[in-house]
Amino acid sequence: MKLLRSEQYKEALEILTFLLQFPNVDANKSDQWEALRHWLLTMFPETMFSSSVTVEEDSEEESALLRQYIHEKSASDDGAFVMKLQNMLQEGSLEEQVSALEQLAFIEQSDVSEFVKTWLCERPRHPHLQFKALQTLKQMGEHGLIEFPKNGRTVLVEIDETPLTAEDFPLRIRDMIRRVGDISEISQPDFVYFATQTWQEFLAYAYGTSIYTELLRAEESAVDVWASALHAILQDKLFGTVDREELLETYGIVDAMTLQWKRAHNVLTAFVKQFSPDPG
Repeated sequence: MKLLRSEQYKEALEILTFLLQFPNVDANKSDQWEALRHWLLTMFPETMFSSSVTVEEDSEEESALLRQYIHEKSASDDGAFVMKLQNMLQEGSLEEQVSALEQLAFIEQSDVSEFVKTWLCERPRHPHLQFKALQTLKQMGEHGLIEFPKNGRTVLVEIDETPLTAEDFPLRIRDMIRRVGDISEISQPDFVYFATQTWQEFLAYAYGTSIYTELLRAEESAVDVWASALHAILQDKLFGTVDREELLETYGIVDAMTLQWKRAHNVLTAFVKQFSPDPG
């Protein structure tokens, strides 16, 4: 789908919903459309956010204009605009909280950055929000270590090291998703877009934990291990079937890599089950 390639996920969702209204659609197509629709609805909450503004997607000019607008807005109403964003961050929906963090990132006030730190540290949050908060603090010019609860544990993260875009992650981690693209681009050209979004969500989930440390220290052979594990899980999730033997052979996973592959597969399976539950 062209909309997926251009990352117009909201429009893709609307079209899929429209197509599924017709009763005489070929069963195979209908199943695939429903799988894609469910995936968009449950796996990638941030892709539905029409107000979402990311460093990766926007040009420098647009970011500069947004910074100027928010700076002027926050300086002209005795703090009402900032307070509105802070309330949105505390009480809003996931969509509103993401929007609040993206706007707060452009406000250069020490008490505002302290507010974001307190919000991040006071209790567990959705991993996507936690990662977005770290990006916000980095954009605010904050430095140093910050400790907060995540995935049932306490993690310690260096704010300066937080990637702001997908290209800021270490090369080996980026190679893992590129490998999926290399394998799927001919037979399943749209597959890589779902895989990329899933991988980015997984990195936000793993960031600051022992899982992310494992990815950072991974040897070159781990690229194929993690790429094939992700491919297998998504193939099964989206289409209900996967020829694991054939897939592992395609990625060059040999017997000596089996234990490492099972470990990666289990970690990714736990992540997917948590953030993309099966219907019903």
